[in-house]
Amino acid sequence: MIMMVKLKTIYVYGAGGHGKVVADVLRAARRPPAGFLDDSAFRCRVPPLGLPVLDARQWMSRIEVCGEIGVALGIGDNRARQEVADLCRCSGFKIVTAVHPAAVLSTAARIGAGTVVMPLAVVNADARLGEGVIINTGAVIEHDCVVGDYAHISPNAVLGGRVHVGSFSHLGLGAAVLPGVCIGSRSIIGAGAVVVRDIPDDVVAMGVPARVSKRVCSKVSAST
Repeated sequence: MIMMVKLKTIYVYGAGGHGKVVADVLRAARRPPAGFLDDSAFRCRVPPLGLPVLDARQWMSRIEVCGEIGVALGIGDNRARQEVADLCRCSGFKIVTAVHPAAVLSTAARIGAGTVVMPLAVVNADARLGEGVIINTGAVIEHDCVVGDYAHISPNAVLGGRVHVGSFSHLGLGAAVLPGVCIGSRSIIGAGAVVVRDIPDDVVAMGVPARVSKRVCSKVSAST
């Protein structure tokens, strides 16, 4: 179930590659953004998709928020995406959920605020996606899966039924997780890995079958 709030204006926070894709998703969904917000060197480059790039902090400090301005999360880094969402909420902006019309979503699925679902992704019955999740191009989230807040499921990754992915975790390109397996929070699953047993918090796992290769600092999250 998705609650779409009608907003006067939408901006995408983040003018990098992931932000451009989020903007394209909004365009396809007939919710075209007015521009990008960014606080990095991207502001000095050619405007992506022909849209203006505004200094995020400066603009947010000057704009009068009336509950009609929304911000979509165009940040690929999981932890940074949460920080941006918190900043936007504190500043009075609505956090926008973006779903491409070419994605397939069950009417029984639940999707949190700020989540982005890319084209050709599938989210099946009774799946639950947290806040700020990225379900990237062609990913499959099977029935009864739970994907925690600010996790990232990369292109062509597949979660079998009843899989649980913890908050801030990142599944790499083409990774597959067998039904009923749990992946902890803040963990990274390598590209092409096949996860056949539970993976704990704060680790990197890779290979077929996936094995833990090292631990990661809990403050470090995966980037796009």
